[in-house]
Amino acid sequence: MASLPETAASPAKFDWKAEAIRFAERAFLVVLSTGVIVRLAPHIAEHPQLVLFLLGELVGVFMLLIQRRGAWTVKPWPIFIAVVGTGLALCVIPEGTAYISNLVSFAIIATGAIITLSAKVFLGRSFGVIPANRGVKSIGVYRLVRHPMYLGYMISHIGYVLMYLSAWNVAIYAIVWTALYFRTIEEEKFLRQDESYRQYAEKVRYKLIPGVV
Repeated sequence: MASLPETAASPAKFDWKAEAIRFAERAFLVVLSTGVIVRLAPHIAEHPQLVLFLLGELVGVFMLLIQRRGAWTVKPWPIFIAVVGTGLALCVIPEGTAYISNLVSFAIIATGAIITLSAKVFLGRSFGVIPANRGVKSIGVYRLVRHPMYLGYMISHIGYVLMYLSAWNVAIYAIVWTALYFRTIEEEKFLRQDESYRQYAEKVRYKLIPGVV
């Protein structure tokens, strides 16, 4: 692994600022995930596919709580877009017009959930919200694209918004997708300071969709 960049907190040396960010990252996701579970749980009987949506959040919280330390950015902009992209995605509402059947919605959300959960499992204790280098992962779905988790999120978002189509949900996901775009840029910028990641990026050319982008 390359030497740690100046913007990163070293895991070998205690850093109050970095530890505060790490604690805030955990608290942030726990609070928001609890809120979305409370909000969506009453609608599971009508739309069972929401279980997949909620399962992804619970797995994310668990992975974050067992997260190992690493070199993470302390720059405001990458942290801001990470918070926006994660936080707003949990602010969609279970209200709107259904343009697809429950079966089709289930299939779309399930596809996204499988990709997302696979990415989280292969990341293991390296999963996090804020850009960090906890080791390069190049197995499983990470052999296909460099940001499979975001691809899974976007597919699930499509299934959700077509089930609950409203101006609010469309606006939320438009902002979230914009944030995801900038997150890939900032994460790549941070991780490419590591020679092993640069080698990985040369091998796995696409960020989100194999053969496309």
